[in-house]
Amino acid sequence: MNTTDIEREFQEKVCAEIRLLSEGIGRYIVLHPFTFDDGDHYTVVLKHSAGRWWLTDEGYTIMHLSYEDIDLERGGYSAILDSTVSAFGLENRQGEFILSVPDHRFGDALFSFIQVLVKISDIKYLQRERVRSLFMEEFKGFLRETIPEIRHEFDYYHPKRDPERVYSVDCRVQAIRMPLFIFGITGDSKCQTATNIIYWWEHQGEGFDVMAIFENQEEINRRILARFSDVCGRQFSSLHPNRDRIRAFLREQLGNGA
Repeated sequence: MNTTDIEREFQEKVCAEIRLLSEGIGRYIVLHPFTFDDGDHYTVVLKHSAGRWWLTDEGYTIMHLSYEDIDLERGGYSAILDSTVSAFGLENRQGEFILSVPDHRFGDALFSFIQVLVKISDIKYLQRERVRSLFMEEFKGFLRETIPEIRHEFDYYHPKRDPERVYSVDCRVQAIRMPLFIFGITGDSKCQTATNIIYWWEHQGEGFDVMAIFENQEEINRRILARFSDVCGRQFSSLHPNRDRIRAFLREQLGNGA
């Protein structure tokens, strides 16, 4: 596969803003819009040698975290780092994260690679992650109370085009007009992941609407939120003060029979 085709697949599977920039022999910088909290972009490089393709951050992610005085050998960071890396099939080569491209599935590989970098950059928020887990439990509980069981499905994925559930939706609702995808947004990481998932679904040729409930929309990076707003129609800034508004919106989507 040539780099033009690879770039096209990156754009179709991840986002249209991605570009490949050749730098050296068998080395291509992946230009993309995904960033750390401070606005620096994640380093993603595509390499090719001896018939093998792989993605690497060239050690930049760990280096960036070191600037914030985060010791990944302490406080449970190491175990979380190892489990995150192994869950996505990456290799941690002395601080350099590497992902081989399986079966020329470049788009899926890039999506997973960026997802891991986002999760690793959020390791510093260990306590915050526990709080976010509680929010998602409350998010699902609220939807269960509001939507009839036969009309919703959590962690929905496309059974034929995404059997590995890479692009799963938090909740799919069978609405009157067309399916409604609902995302619970807990922070910058989830916001960026949801943006990519919605973008992927847009390329599957199936109609759907999108709604999001934020844990706290005010905490989302403005640039990340702007990209998400391009693909998500109805947004609620938080759950608790908007419960009645969300119920009313969902009942309207479901019809009077709900």
